[in-house]
Amino acid sequence: MNLLLHICCACCLCAPLQELRKEGFTVTGLFYNPNIHPLLEFRRRLKALRVFQESDPLPVIYCEDYGLREYLKHVDYEGNDRCADCYMMRLRFIAAYARENGFGAFTSTMLFSIYQNHEQLKKFSENLAREYGIDFVYRDYRYLSECSHEIAKKKMLYRQGYCGCVFSEYERYKDTTRELYKGGNVNEQEKENAGKAPDSKTTLPRCDCFDREEGASFPASRSDTAC
Repeated sequence: MNLLLHICCACCLCAPLQELRKEGFTVTGLFYNPNIHPLLEFRRRLKALRVFQESDPLPVIYCEDYGLREYLKHVDYEGNDRCADCYMMRLRFIAAYARENGFGAFTSTMLFSIYQNHEQLKKFSENLAREYGIDFVYRDYRYLSECSHEIAKKKMLYRQGYCGCVFSEYERYKDTTRELYKGGNVNEQEKENAGKAPDSKTTLPRCDCFDREEGASFPASRSDTAC
């Protein structure tokens, strides 16, 4: 059977793809993920899948347009069902694509992730299968999650630290100190003044562009200096 496999990321693909092939499915991948933000993160995950293909020539259909606006249009990001809306947006697309392009069935690597709402994904997929008149292949490969990530390590694939959208990125890192400046060479006076609001007697450091008498003109070589 020709199976259309929605691929959320290269890491979640590795082990499940092997199992689906063992069952005799002819697998074609589909990368459709408007939920991945920001743009550079989207490109990293897109690139990781292409790197995967270098060692495993899986045919993949790529939707390469950065989908931030599409995501914001379809997902109620201020409500309590943000993830459900995101699941439905992607699953509906893949079910429709599978039906319109002659595939025998569809499924998604999201079902193989231990970090997603598995039962919700299953329910949505079953409902969409009935709506579009196409088979949905359900498999619970969550037990292969660690194995899949080990394969990804060996293949030196990019492994992301959060689900995808900017909201999940915030939730993942908001209580960490990642990328915060910790101040390796802060002197004692700067430590003492840290966090204090300057008063009228405080002398603030100034850009050297202004270290000259008022009204003095800049030399030609400094005319394009940005402060």
